[in-house]
Amino acid sequence: MGSKRKTGQRRSGNPSVRDGARGAVTVPRQAVEAGIALLGQGRVDVNLGTGVCFPGVMFDFAKVFPRERERDVRDGWGYSIELPAVLDLLDLVQDGRADPAQARELLLRAARELYVPFEAYTFEDEGDLEVRCWQDPRDCPVCRAHRDWFEGELDAADDLWARYSKPEAYPFIAGRSGLHEVTCSVVRRAMPQAYARPAGDAYTTELRRYAHSVDRHSGHSDLEYDRNYPRWKAMDAAEARVWMAERTGPKGGRAYKTCGRCAPTP
Repeated sequence: MGSKRKTGQRRSGNPSVRDGARGAVTVPRQAVEAGIALLGQGRVDVNLGTGVCFPGVMFDFAKVFPRERERDVRDGWGYSIELPAVLDLLDLVQDGRADPAQARELLLRAARELYVPFEAYTFEDEGDLEVRCWQDPRDCPVCRAHRDWFEGELDAADDLWARYSKPEAYPFIAGRSGLHEVTCSVVRRAMPQAYARPAGDAYTTELRRYAHSVDRHSGHSDLEYDRNYPRWKAMDAAEARVWMAERTGPKGGRAYKTCGRCAPTP
């Protein structure tokens, strides 16, 4: 006769795990303030501020949108939360160790903090998002989501402008129409007459303008076609020769053009 399988729950060696709410961890009250902390991949620490924390609560988004409880996405519509955490939280409320209004607020706060990581704004009307952005650009989810992208675009523009501003060091330049000398009149028409990285209110305006123009499918934005930003790369002779070689096939075919006006010869 085989050995009987043990089905009883193994007691935790951690005395901080409460029997009645197994997902709740007791922590020193003075060390915890009510709030939430994002851990990544939809996991959130929920601190009740009463000496109890729910670590690693799992949230998800866009699995269900029940019409019976439709509301704004920012107010939780489309979000999901693991059932065990909800049951443990209800146990604490029933025991008087959690305030229901505070628990509700913390869960809603978690949903709002996950709004950008979950890209929940993509399920909202673009017109509504733009209105919200004009009302409070610092809290615009679209601008927040694209800030790092915009910073990268500005870093690239700064580097391109620095090169373009040193024609003696970088006498050649490549753009949409092929290879040119940096002093070519075609280049002067394509590049801005002056450029400075936007800051302050100008930064907010530019971020709003381009973040809201990003195509969700292709990733392209209106920034690619704005002549107020440098888009062509100036190169020294060695870099220009590498650029040409990379666009020359094994039989000598060229996948680029050279300007007939300035006739660049790196």
